[in-house]
Amino acid sequence: MLLYSIFQIVRQQALSVLTDALLDRHGSGVTEPALCSIINGISIPLAEKRITELLRSRDDDSDYENTMVELELCISLLFKPLLHHLKILLLVDTEFIGIWISLLGIMTQLLGDEPCASYNLTPETIMTREGLLQRTKELGSEYLRNAIMVMFALGVLSDKDTDNEMSSVTWAAIGSIGYCKPLVSEWKQSAMVDTSIAAENTNTEG
Repeated sequence: MLLYSIFQIVRQQALSVLTDALLDRHGSGVTEPALCSIINGISIPLAEKRITELLRSRDDDSDYENTMVELELCISLLFKPLLHHLKILLLVDTEFIGIWISLLGIMTQLLGDEPCASYNLTPETIMTREGLLQRTKELGSEYLRNAIMVMFALGVLSDKDTDNEMSSVTWAAIGSIGYCKPLVSEWKQSAMVDTSIAAENTNTEG
């Protein structure tokens, strides 16, 4: 499979094509169970495997930039199809919770137990392994936050852990991630503010 080619450029292209295929407009014609099967059985396991392998590798410093590109493509493969088809996936509640739990598990491993820390990385900075790990965590955290904001807006999540199963599962998982734990209150507050603004705009337009 191209995703396991020895050439990074081939793997990057394969990840990009797979993501684009899942975002294609013809995807709306795929049944809900089939879509769940594709995301949970193909895209998530592939992305998880590549992320794990890339973070374990000890390439030369000169390869870190390309490794970062591939990691970004893997994280995009995790989140973009999910958010793109979110309304369809929500129609199959049980399957969607399973997908979300799988994704949260990957993010738990990726982000780790250490709280977020500042790392001074500028465009002129030579990429190091430390920089690679920090940028990957920042990117993963940003994608996770965006997904939470979208699900808040759709009423799937609330700021109360006990409101529904999705909220309980989500906040329990995020609370166990050292990198995200300091950000939980901020994320909840931002989501509530965004939801209130959206509701006000809807009422005004009505």
